[in-house]
Parts: sequence; C-alpha cells; structure tokens
Amino acid sequence: MAKQDMKGISRIDSHNTHGWFVRKYHQGRTISKFFSDTRYQSKARALAAARAYRAKLDEKFPAPASNAFRTAPQKNSSTGVAGVSETFMRSRNGRKIPCFTVTWRPEKGVSRTKKFSINAYGREEAFRRAVEFRREMEAEMLANRSQSG
Repeated sequence: MAKQDMKGISRIDSHNTHGWFVRKYHQGRTISKFFSDTRYQSKARALAAARAYRAKLDEKFPAPASNAFRTAPQKNSSTGVAGVSETFMRSRNGRKIPCFTVTWRPEKGVSRTKKFSINAYGREEAFRRAVEFRREMEAEMLANRSQSG
C-alpha cells in the first residue's frame, strides 16, 4: 500500500471503536468521516471505503497548485500573520521567555522555526522582525519552487 494512498487516513482501535478515520483540510475547514470495521464487515472493506472516500474528497477539493505554503493565518491565530505565533522559549534554568516564533517548511517533510525574544527586542520590534523574517522565507520558498518546477 503506497504512503500517498493513506494520506489523511488513520486507524482507530480504542475500546469498542475500530475503524478508519478520514480527514481532509480545505480552506480552513476540516472534513472528516469514520469508517467502522463492523459497518463494513471487515477491516479491509472499511479501509477500501475510506480510501475511496478520500479519493473523492481529493477530486472535489484539490490542493492548490501554486500555493505550497500557508499564506492566510489560521482562525485561532493570535498574531494575524501566517507562520508567526506568540509562544515561549525556555532558558537554561527552565524559565519561560516570551517570544514570537516563525515556522516554515523549506521542503516537503522539513519544518523549521526561528524565535524572536520579546525580552531582547521589545514586543513591537520582535513582532516586526518575525514578520519580516517570515516574508523572507516565503520569498525563498517561492523562488526555490519556481526553479525546481
């Protein structure tokens, strides 16, 4: 079974619940459905139904071709900027230090972060630097994708 065939499909075996769970994110919305082994009379049949459902979702809601990274912030974003969140980092003695964290994925399967300390820069400057850095990473990701594609 190819890994791509299982994208967005996970197995749930918990107490009296046994089956396959399909999940797809599209335009800030989650679409999900559970395929019970009992209802489909076997684990294999439930998986086949889950894979067929996922294929239909992928056909109905294809991934955007040109936009390989998030440009709009998530609904629960406290900063209003995609890829920039207000978090904490830990000092060597375990003390929490407030910061803005920039997250980006330079290539598939690789995630990177960079933190901008609010204590070091002040709140406004740390946020400005984080947003500026995120924009630089977006430009770099776009340039790398246009060169490879």
